[in-house]
Amino acid sequence: MRTQPRKMPFTEEQMKQVFDTSIIDFALSNRLQLEKGDHATMHVKGLPDGCGGLYLFNHGRGYYWFAKETKGNILDFAMDYFELSTKTQAIEMILGCRAHDYSEDYARLNFTPSEKPPRGELVLPPKDKNFSRTIAYLTGTRGIDKEIVYAMIDEGKVYGARTQIKKDGQTYSFHNCAFVGYDEAGKPRYCALRAPSANSSFRQDVENSDKTYGFCMEGKSNRVYAFEAAIDAMSHACLCKLHGIDWREDHRVAEGCLSDKALYRYLQRHPEINEIVFCYDNDMDGKLKDGTPHNHGQVQAELSAETFADLGYKTMIQTPVGKDFNQDLIAYRGLLVQEAIPEEMER
Repeated sequence: MRTQPRKMPFTEEQMKQVFDTSIIDFALSNRLQLEKGDHATMHVKGLPDGCGGLYLFNHGRGYYWFAKETKGNILDFAMDYFELSTKTQAIEMILGCRAHDYSEDYARLNFTPSEKPPRGELVLPPKDKNFSRTIAYLTGTRGIDKEIVYAMIDEGKVYGARTQIKKDGQTYSFHNCAFVGYDEAGKPRYCALRAPSANSSFRQDVENSDKTYGFCMEGKSNRVYAFEAAIDAMSHACLCKLHGIDWREDHRVAEGCLSDKALYRYLQRHPEINEIVFCYDNDMDGKLKDGTPHNHGQVQAELSAETFADLGYKTMIQTPVGKDFNQDLIAYRGLLVQEAIPEEMER
């Protein structure tokens, strides 16, 4: 059940503004010096000896401070870094901050300006003459149940795409799996492509994709599961089916990255949801730029769970045994095969 909101001297719109504020914008507006950390973080420079290892996530929704072993959302960061005693003080500070100007720090870090040019129209890649490669990849290589794959195809959320590129006067044609996200009016707003082959690492978002409209599997309950990738969402649904659970009951959202933007938009469209389960990757071998071990997916899961708990949701974390839920699905199917072999031998 959704918990009762705390009595605070701020409106719902003000609290939304707080959690929509980028932690990087907030840091720069308060004169913190930043430099690139790794592909997912910015590093805070100039801290006193013994207080280093402060990283802000590029998506702007959290931080991790190794020296103090603290982490959290923008409210936690404001209280932690500026040594504020209450969340009320932190909220007042965040609401009072202004978006940073085009300063030398801004240019040096090569950030994209906050006011981006209007996004163009998303044009989905043309459909292949048949979807046999996509179906074979998802059901065979990835082990996802045919019922789930065909259901997503019927809803227009999965299809076999045929893309072409021209190079040196030659036209090259490629087959790809397409995963589509739609807006409230049923218009495609996001499309992720992935090569239908275990030997290819190709993945790419189609130009003008809006990640706030993620790949979604509509449910009927008050619970939503959040994933990084569409294949993991479908794999989780398949694992549920294999364990006798109705895979259509709960909602599933794939972010397409480590961000909560698609989840946030989905929650706005589904006010009946009051439980969120974060199912991000288990990056056991993950590292920061300096070699420090860092489980990117699980750190973000903890940050996201804390953020949405503050917004009144019941939050949980479901960690895959392997790197992700597709690995778990493939491993589980392998166990089922091993268990079936002795039964066949006894016959």
